[in-house]
Amino acid sequence: MTGFFTSHGSPTILIEESRWKDFWRRMGEEFSDVESVVVISPHFFTYSRFYVEVQEKLESIHDFYGFPDELYRFRYSTSNNVDLAHRIFKEVREEGLPVVEDTSWGLDHGAWIPLMYMFPKGKPTVPISISGLSLEDHVRLGRVISRAVEGKVLVMGTGSPTHRLDLFQLSSRNEAFLDPVLSEAVSKGVDYVISLSKGKEWRKSMPEGDLKPLLVVMGYSRSTGRELLHDVPWPGVSMVAYLFG
Repeated sequence: MTGFFTSHGSPTILIEESRWKDFWRRMGEEFSDVESVVVISPHFFTYSRFYVEVQEKLESIHDFYGFPDELYRFRYSTSNNVDLAHRIFKEVREEGLPVVEDTSWGLDHGAWIPLMYMFPKGKPTVPISISGLSLEDHVRLGRVISRAVEGKVLVMGTGSPTHRLDLFQLSSRNEAFLDPVLSEAVSKGVDYVISLSKGKEWRKSMPEGDLKPLLVVMGYSRSTGRELLHDVPWPGVSMVAYLFG
């Protein structure tokens, strides 16, 4: 089963020159035969349970503030694969993980920015939240999703390994504290990634969403991953992409 993890970067990437936009376009071509996408963004966070979006139409959410006006003119929408969403909900509930079906969200910028370049015409997409549950529970979520999948489905997580926004405008050095050891851990397996959460690099990097979207992808794919691209385009914020399966 194919899993894909990619950082989405700052919203300003929409109006900046960036090799990531070309990379996402190429990955969209690689995944052109995908029938549906399950997306897990660190910006869709719920506290005590997982949310599975089941509304038929998904619209972009501009969940960022204080940026140039032109960024808020970008729009993206696509359909949901409601049947798949219901199957995922049922499997997660039967697994004993707390979960609800929801219609209040959509596609936050952690989801729609890469999706807009990968699939500009849209692909049926199921957004699923991360939660306050443990890292291990997010791996379980990924494994449960694999039981619900039928056909060619891409499970995609997003987020930045190094996410020190306090350094964004204060540092002249583009540092990535966690990234080198994370890429090595991804190549070894999910238990190695979880073990990093107890280390100093993890604490120093403040990884976005505690890398729970990555753990869902790794749980789904049940495989090690390889790095496709890495960059530190802004002080304190890194970007990386991994392919699994």
